[in-house]
Amino acid sequence: MKLFVKNLTHVDLSYFDADRGVVGESWHTDIILDGKLNDEGMVCDFSIVKQIIKKWLDDNIDHCLTIPVEHPLVTLMKYDERTHFKFAGLQGKQFDCIAPHHAFSLLPLEKITPQGAATWVESQILELLPAELSDVSIKFYPEKIDGASYHYTHGLKKHDGNCQRIAHGHRSTIEIYKDGVRSLELENNWASRWTDIYLGTTEDVIDVEEIDGHRFTQFSYVSNQGQFDLSINENVVYLINSDTTVELIAEHVATVLSEENAGHQIEVHAFEGIGKGAIATKYTE
Repeated sequence: MKLFVKNLTHVDLSYFDADRGVVGESWHTDIILDGKLNDEGMVCDFSIVKQIIKKWLDDNIDHCLTIPVEHPLVTLMKYDERTHFKFAGLQGKQFDCIAPHHAFSLLPLEKITPQGAATWVESQILELLPAELSDVSIKFYPEKIDGASYHYTHGLKKHDGNCQRIAHGHRSTIEIYKDGVRSLELENNWASRWTDIYLGTTEDVIDVEEIDGHRFTQFSYVSNQGQFDLSINENVVYLINSDTTVELIAEHVATVLSEENAGHQIEVHAFEGIGKGAIATKYTE
């Protein structure tokens, strides 16, 4: 007998890809539970299993930077309180991040995919589930988005929770209204600006370093989880003179677009992953 739970939760994370770099992502999560019926005519207590799986995902992959540790150009070094992840890519694809251990999710893969990540999760959680369950299947998959979307990575140093991690992210849709009419042109234009982008806060930049003819932006901050440091090619960095909460992202996009479309009211619905976000409205004469 099998039980299923559609859209148990969703996870927001960033993963490292050798070609795309650091990619913000949001995945729906489905589960299937396999086991025998008990005396009550049930396989298991749904509520207990859902809590176990959701907590494990929250603790081990959600809001993490997910690393394919089997990739030949990946190096990991562990210190007392922090992990140092380094990607020795060429043509400006180098990447360097040092953060508290729990800011990373280390997968025994050469490439991060939803299926590969799900298989890894299955191998980790089965022993945590009630004994009457013989198997568990996990499915990660992105939200179906008909309009424009973009992948972004960021960190919120003032956040009390895991959003403070310097490299976690989201796949987000965006809705933009010009004088009350939705503009697919503006949506697609903005999504193209922020393809696989790192959204950084200007005050967190400590240096810009040149390596082999490529410029890398150096970020650093200390939050209540510890110290976070990041080096990333400036070509994939977009700096904002504020924190990068979804409220301030919506505000920034609306401000920029209202200045580019003077005389028109711009309303921006900026999403933070799946099903949540902020709205900002601006008008520039």
